[in-house]
Amino acid sequence: MKMLGMFALSLAAVGTFAANSAEEQAYMAILAETKTMKMVGMPEMPELPAGVTLPPGVVLPGKPTRTLSVRLWSPSIAPSTATATLAPPAGLKLGDKLNLDLYRPTPADEAGDKSPGFDPESNPDFTIKMYWGSSDKVKADQPRIVRWGALTPEQKAQMKKQAREAQKAGASYFYKPNWTTGYWPTKNQPGNVAKDASLVGTYSLTTNYTGNVSLDVPQGVDFLAPIDVTAPDLSDEIDFAKAIPFQWKGIPNVLGQYASIMGMEGKNTLILWSSSEVFKEAQMGDSGYLQMAEVRERVKDQVFMAPDQTRAVVPAGIFKNADFVMFNMVGYGQGAALDKVQPLPRVQTKTTLSIMLGGKSMNDEG
Repeated sequence: MKMLGMFALSLAAVGTFAANSAEEQAYMAILAETKTMKMVGMPEMPELPAGVTLPPGVVLPGKPTRTLSVRLWSPSIAPSTATATLAPPAGLKLGDKLNLDLYRPTPADEAGDKSPGFDPESNPDFTIKMYWGSSDKVKADQPRIVRWGALTPEQKAQMKKQAREAQKAGASYFYKPNWTTGYWPTKNQPGNVAKDASLVGTYSLTTNYTGNVSLDVPQGVDFLAPIDVTAPDLSDEIDFAKAIPFQWKGIPNVLGQYASIMGMEGKNTLILWSSSEVFKEAQMGDSGYLQMAEVRERVKDQVFMAPDQTRAVVPAGIFKNADFVMFNMVGYGQGAALDKVQPLPRVQTKTTLSIMLGGKSMNDEG
């Protein structure tokens, strides 16, 4: 049954953030990411003119960007007079005060959620093939295969429920029923982060409904360097019939790394590969912002790559018939946190890379 959760979440393509807390404990997350996006055959975009900025979340091919997100969860519905602000350090270059907007779920939100979520009933032949590990050839025990038509009604119902919950979490600022979520960036403060900004310094949260707290972020806990892939050659088509060696420059201050590839073959087959050397059913994508101890544990268990690893090989032929193929990689960095305060604060960092590798349909269209 564990495999069913991975199946549903893979299709929902939702990253989640989990925090362990007591039921009445508020908590705050300051999440810093360095993003890079590339596409095979597409040259790197030139620098934007001085004074021109992209909307938050928009990434030009080849140009790394920095993003910062703040989430404040509190275990009640905040009153209409509630306010929350975060004073960041000067080095972050975002001004003196970040004003959090508040999201308050209502019973109408729950009643109005009629989205079907994951529902492949019209395609009973839908299949997921799962591969893992670095090697030139597919290993003897692979792939693991799940076919929708072979599942029981109970298994299908469980998968649909998990996918709906994942979609809701991703769409509503990590939604929690009956909790208020403070969030930033906002419409009034879109949150463009400068390339030379720094996380180091003191962050002070002030609210009139769920407590105040300050967190010092030390040297070494900062935006991570972008993931810089040096192989394969992204200027030309990739031969998916052959083994594909991925190589990248070492990432300072990274604690663990994880790479995955998703490909779609026709309308019926989803193909997944991960860099894990052991099979983990729920480990086929970005796990959000993991705490440092969890990252180290996954490195120890060979679910994540070690901090000094700079190479992984995708076995030959896995994606040779795929219509499109997407590579994703995450490097998990240092963080800072406090305990025994209200709310519990945490800063966490990661660096991510997405590469549209191509595929039969994309290559045929040029």
